[in-house]
Amino acid sequence: MASGAVQAHPASSDSGQDTTFSVRLVVDGRSFNLPDSLRRVSFAQPETFSDSHPKLNRFYRNFQELLGRDGYFSASIDSVRKSSPENRITFFAEAGCRYRISGFHIELTKAENQDTDDRLVEGFHEEAARHFRTGNLYNAVSTEQGIRSLIGYWEREGYLFASIRPQVETGEEACEAGLILHTDTGEKVMSSGELFPGLTRNRPGFLQRITGINEGDVVTPRKLTEARQRLEATGLFEDVDDILIVRNEGFQLLYELSERRTNAFDLLFGYIPEPGGNNRFIGSGDLVLRNVFFQGSRLDVSFERLQQFVTKLDLGYEATYLGSTPFGAGARFQFEQQDTLYQVRNMRLNGLYRLSSTTSLLGSLRQEVSVTGNLPAAQQRVFDSRSFFTGVGIRFRQTDGIRNPTRGLIIEVLAETGIKRIDDPVAETFTDRLRWNQREVSAHTRAFISPFSRQVISPSLNGFLMISPEFTETDLNRFGGAKSLRGYREDQFQSARMLWGDVEYRYLLDRLSYAFVFNALGYYERPELIFERGQGVGLQSEWLFSYGLGFSYTTPLGMLQISYALSRNTGLSNGNVHFGISAGL
Repeated sequence: MASGAVQAHPASSDSGQDTTFSVRLVVDGRSFNLPDSLRRVSFAQPETFSDSHPKLNRFYRNFQELLGRDGYFSASIDSVRKSSPENRITFFAEAGCRYRISGFHIELTKAENQDTDDRLVEGFHEEAARHFRTGNLYNAVSTEQGIRSLIGYWEREGYLFASIRPQVETGEEACEAGLILHTDTGEKVMSSGELFPGLTRNRPGFLQRITGINEGDVVTPRKLTEARQRLEATGLFEDVDDILIVRNEGFQLLYELSERRTNAFDLLFGYIPEPGGNNRFIGSGDLVLRNVFFQGSRLDVSFERLQQFVTKLDLGYEATYLGSTPFGAGARFQFEQQDTLYQVRNMRLNGLYRLSSTTSLLGSLRQEVSVTGNLPAAQQRVFDSRSFFTGVGIRFRQTDGIRNPTRGLIIEVLAETGIKRIDDPVAETFTDRLRWNQREVSAHTRAFISPFSRQVISPSLNGFLMISPEFTETDLNRFGGAKSLRGYREDQFQSARMLWGDVEYRYLLDRLSYAFVFNALGYYERPELIFERGQGVGLQSEWLFSYGLGFSYTTPLGMLQISYALSRNTGLSNGNVHFGISAGL
C-alpha cells in the first residue's frame, strides 16, 4: 500500500506565540483535498510536539470521517513525522478497501395510535431497495439523497413529519457495510381547517374555495404547493409565503399572505428620436380594478397613444373563478383608430378551465369589425368587413414568485380559425373574393433561471402566424416598442409571420428591484396586401436586432421602470427611452 504525507509551514515561531502549520494530505500516493478546517493546526510555544497531541487526535477523527463518506471505513494514518526547522508535519495514511452495501434493515416507528397501512410499509421497502442495492459502493452523498427520497415517500402520503436516521454497520473482513434505517413516520396530517389572518381586502370564504384543500383532506407537499400557486394566480397578493402547519386539536393550515392593493394603475412614457430631428413623445396608461362584482374578478382599462394619430383602447373584465368550479370567464373590447384611414373593433368572449394549479385550457369567441374612411382607392388599406373567430389554447405558469420570479416558466399559446366577410363595394376593384378562411396562432413563453445568488437570466420567445389567401392591413400583427421588441418604434412592424426572442440578464438589488441588460433578435415577413398588387411591393422580410439596459426599482409611490434601448441601425445617442410607473390605489 502506498503512503502519503502532510506538510506544514509555520506562521510564527516567536517564543510565546502559536505556531500554525498548513496541512497537505496524501492518501495511497495521491494528494487528497482537505476542507479548510483541516488545512491548519497550531501549537503553543514552547509546548513539545507529539503525535498523540489532542489537536492531532481531532485531525485523525475528522480524517476517518472524511474518507468514511466515500466508503473507506478502514482508512488509517500509519505515522506522523515532524521535520525541523521548517516545522513540517508529515502524515502517512492508507485508505484501505472501499466498502460495498451488503443490504439494509428498516426499523419502523409509528406515531402513537397511528395505524400505518401495510401497503405503505411494503411500498417503502420497495422504494428503499431501489436506492440501496446490494453490491453498490457506499457513498454518503448518494445515501443522503436516498434518505431524502424516502422521506419524500412518506410526505407524499401525508406524513409530513417523517424522519429517517441511517446507521452504518461494517463487516470485519468482507469490506461490506449494512444499513439500518431508523424510520419514524410521525403522525398523518389531516386538515382541520384553514386560517387567513390579517385579511382586509379579501374574504376568507373565497380563498378557502381557491386553495382546493377541504377539511379532512390529507395534506401533502404537492397540495401545499398547488394551494400557493392558486392563490398567486388570483392576482390579489404581492406574496404568498410558505404555508405553516400548526397544531390546534388537529392540523390547521396558516397562510402568510401579503395583500395587493385592490386597484392599480400603470403609466408608460417614451421618447422616440426620429430622423430629421422630428422627435416624438408617446404614452399609455392602464387602470386595474379588482374584486368588482365578484371576489377574484378583474376590470382593466388601457389607453394608448403610441403613434401620432393612432389611438388604442382596451377594456376587459374577467372572473377568474366561477363559484367553487375550475371555470373562469371574461369579455374584452378593443378599439383602434388609425387617423382617418380606418378603425378596428374587436369583441371577445373568453373561457378558462383549470386542469391544475399551473395549467389551464383556454377558449375564445371573437368578432372583428373593420370600418374604412371615405378614401380614394389609392389610399385604401382595409375593407369594410366582419370576421368571426373561434379559438383554443393553453396557459402554463409555474414560478417561485409573482412580481419578480427567479425560477420558473410561463407559456401561453392560442390558435384561432375564422371567416372574413367583405361588406365593402370597393372590394370588387381589387378582388373577386368576398369571403375567405383565416387561421391564426400566437405564442409567448418566458423562463427564469437563477444560476447564482442575486442573478437571474430570463429568456423569452414570441411568435405569430396568420394563414390567409388574401391580406389587408388589419390582418397583420403589429409589434415593436417598449412592450414587445425594444429598441424600435411602437408598432413599427406589420407581419403575417413573426418570431422574436430576447435574453435579459437581471441583477437583483432587493427582493423586488433589479437592474438589467438585454439582447433581442427577431425575424418577420410582411406579405403583399390586396391593394399593393401590381406595384412591385411583393413579400417583405427582415432580421431585427436590438439591445439595451435599464432598471426596475421599488419606490414608496410604486414600481419605477426606466429603459434605454438601441436597434442595430440606431446610433448610441438616438436610443429609445421609456419611463414607467406602476402603483397601487
